[in-house]
Amino acid sequence: MPPRIAPIRAVSCLLLAGLLATAVAACGGPPEPAPGGRPTLRIMNAFGPLSEPLTSEYRKRLPYLDIQTTNGVDSNNVIEALQAGTADVGIALADAAYAAYWGPDRADGAKGRDASLIRGISLLQPLAAYVLVRANSGIHTIADLQGKNIGLGPKTTSSSNLAYLVLDAFDVTANVVNVRSRADGITGLQTKRFDAIFLPGYTYPDDLTYSAVKEGAYLIPIEGPALERLRWNNPFVRVAMIPRDIYPGQNQIIPTVGIDMVVLCRRDLDEPIVYDLTMELFNAYPQISGVEALLRFLNFNEAPATPIPLHAGAARYFREREVAR
Repeated sequence: MPPRIAPIRAVSCLLLAGLLATAVAACGGPPEPAPGGRPTLRIMNAFGPLSEPLTSEYRKRLPYLDIQTTNGVDSNNVIEALQAGTADVGIALADAAYAAYWGPDRADGAKGRDASLIRGISLLQPLAAYVLVRANSGIHTIADLQGKNIGLGPKTTSSSNLAYLVLDAFDVTANVVNVRSRADGITGLQTKRFDAIFLPGYTYPDDLTYSAVKEGAYLIPIEGPALERLRWNNPFVRVAMIPRDIYPGQNQIIPTVGIDMVVLCRRDLDEPIVYDLTMELFNAYPQISGVEALLRFLNFNEAPATPIPLHAGAARYFREREVAR
């Protein structure tokens, strides 16, 4: 049986005990060397607006590694690749990582994989849900979505799963359509095919989204008593905030919900490499936060509280930095 889920943000005696326990975990050898003699590190770039600039920073800061990338869609892709040994590092949502490590079945529904092949490097900020509604729709709350036409991301993706949880918590019955891409959702909003769309909370240059906002589309909050029921039934869902000025005319902070992201790696990735990856994550933070606005809330004190055991290299970094403070 998996342990009872402790609050992700509780960095306490339990966390320190987890760090010490993880520090003695066995580590395997480094990745296969590249032709030039450098070890190869394979990063899966799901959650691209965050993982791509992080990968770029890693290439600058860790030149002794031959960093290669592969593209994934969601947390399940990342976890499956780490378990199968076809990737070394990736970003996933905390709930998917927890289910993959502790659950009887894998995140992709397959059975028999060794869940202990994955380890945590660092907890990140939550991936927030953005609800964008079309101009002149008269929609101002989640309850107003009753009976409306709503566009969600592809099935099984993080933004789509969280949207279904929100609609269910607020007892909203709507005409839901899963679209293939963010662009399809925005186009549907502009053509009035959709009254609202749920987006993952990335804030990167997106001409199509900005054009919809300039035409009058606007964000609405996810807030109210129903959130307590949502969070009670889904302990990984957290209250989050959309910073002001993400889009033109959006001059207020907007409450919403999100699920923490976590940097994961293979259990047998070489400990010194994971130590360097953890250290450079925080050294690269100022550059990454200029790309992804929500990264400005990354908190070192909370970063070790991953939903699965930390890799020994990450545990050593956090332990040494805590001692040095």
